[in-house]
Amino acid sequence: MKLHSDYPFWMISEGLKNTFPTLQKNLSTDVAVIGGGITGALVGHALCQAGLDVVVVEKRHVAHGSTSASTAMLQYEIDKPLIELTKLVGAQTALRAYQLCCNALLTLEDLCGAVSSPVDFELHPSLWYASYRKHVKEILKPEFAARRAAGFDVDYLDEAELKQKFGFTAPGALLTRQAAHVNPYLLTNALLENVVAMGGRVHELTHVDQLTPSARGVVLHTGEGCTIKAKYAVVAAGYECRSFLPAPVGSLTSSYAIVSKPLDEKHLWYRNALIWETRKVYHYFRTTHDRRIMIGGRDEQFYSPQKRDSLIARKSRALQSDFQKIFPDIPFQTDFGWAGTFSETKDGLPYIGPCDNKRVLYAMGYGGNGITFSVIAAQFLRDMVLGKKNAELGMFGFGR
Repeated sequence: MKLHSDYPFWMISEGLKNTFPTLQKNLSTDVAVIGGGITGALVGHALCQAGLDVVVVEKRHVAHGSTSASTAMLQYEIDKPLIELTKLVGAQTALRAYQLCCNALLTLEDLCGAVSSPVDFELHPSLWYASYRKHVKEILKPEFAARRAAGFDVDYLDEAELKQKFGFTAPGALLTRQAAHVNPYLLTNALLENVVAMGGRVHELTHVDQLTPSARGVVLHTGEGCTIKAKYAVVAAGYECRSFLPAPVGSLTSSYAIVSKPLDEKHLWYRNALIWETRKVYHYFRTTHDRRIMIGGRDEQFYSPQKRDSLIARKSRALQSDFQKIFPDIPFQTDFGWAGTFSETKDGLPYIGPCDNKRVLYAMGYGGNGITFSVIAAQFLRDMVLGKKNAELGMFGFGR
């Protein structure tokens, strides 16, 4: 399935970074990772670092699926506020999910500093503003109290403070210092370069169309007629993981994004913070390494790639108009517009681990926190393959 429209900004700006061979012979390995996007790259990298023999396979070119459409805003906050998540899964699980995401940011910072090529990782604060005045009392103030009580570094900005610091008007906002952004296309390529350098194998244009698990392992069958025998398979193929599941999980959403032409530094806002809002279907803004502004939002239920893509021109105009209502003095000119599809879960948490067979593991269902949740998935799945017990795995399990 076509995961994004032609062509997301990262693919245009960076071009084809790497080429990896198509699988042309049968292989045996410890772990076979299906998916050469950011999730598969993070999982494969963690497994290689643990000393395991790893094969990563991707049916497209690596990083050319949903990864290339990601806006790559790295936050510990998930789509469900802490107060809402607490009602859904309980206080202990909700707090731990937020803590794990916070720790994932630190892991990403270390990873991005250690890879062999620049990936445009930058630390920035995150601003979450009230879309409506009633959201101050209903959402922001309770969320502020809950996060402060949990030990997170967060400040509340009233309307005047927000205007003074960021130059736009909203009823209030939460400002957190623990956030970042990255170029997901570059990071995926850099991680897979490191996988190969550590002795792993990466094969693109290699389509796994069938899995045959047994008590002692799993055999992957490719459309090109090759097989991969592995002790474990990790399915890290975004919402295309659904084709390997006995029943679908989560719902599919189309999200739209645009990016501006490069701007002068004076036109950017306070510390280039990541900005998003309290509405359920929210706008989100970030800057890029070359001083562009990236805008996402105008989400809607996914029906088909054709319908999604037919709306890009209209959605792009709407996103630019939305932005200019908030920041009328920033001379935003749209350079590229695109769309992507992602999977959401009812509680906002991912699915990590086995579903119906212990030899086939999954990393999927990320909503707006794909990269931070993928870091958690990489750590949990590495420990599972190594036989280490993790009492927290149940919070991301299919049976929750």
